[in-house]
Amino acid sequence: MGKTDILAGVVSGITGAATIFLYLTISLPLFFHIPPVALYHLDTSNLIGWQAALHAGLPGIVLGQAAHVCVSLVWGFFFVALLRAFPAMRGAPLGWGIVYGVGVMLFMHFVVVPLGHAPRLSYTPASLLNNLIAHTLFFGVPVAWVATRVAAMRAAARLYP
Repeated sequence: MGKTDILAGVVSGITGAATIFLYLTISLPLFFHIPPVALYHLDTSNLIGWQAALHAGLPGIVLGQAAHVCVSLVWGFFFVALLRAFPAMRGAPLGWGIVYGVGVMLFMHFVVVPLGHAPRLSYTPASLLNNLIAHTLFFGVPVAWVATRVAAMRAAARLYP
């Protein structure tokens, strides 16, 4: 993995973390009347449990958001690895970002969250749709778009020393 891949992984992971975070911070209160702090507690609760997260205050929120960014970085690097393995993906970041977002959502829901301490959430059709939008349009697509753009910019920069 070269410098370009590391840069693409970091920038795409941070972008994905920020965009899904902003979307959920806006959509949960707007559509479901869930305060943003509940989202922050949910991220923290996967590490330390729901009751502990509720009483952890600002340090707990920072812990949960740090974990959120770290997980997003892993997903950013994984997408970059897929780009390296399948260069044809670079031509369709929107389509591959949507596919990637669905895969990320399923893996997080069925593997990562059950391995942690967060409460198991039940989904209504509306909340499932919101979660799908969050992971596809506000995580997968930004990760794919940024990763392909960083790789393309770095490749173009090498052509013009």
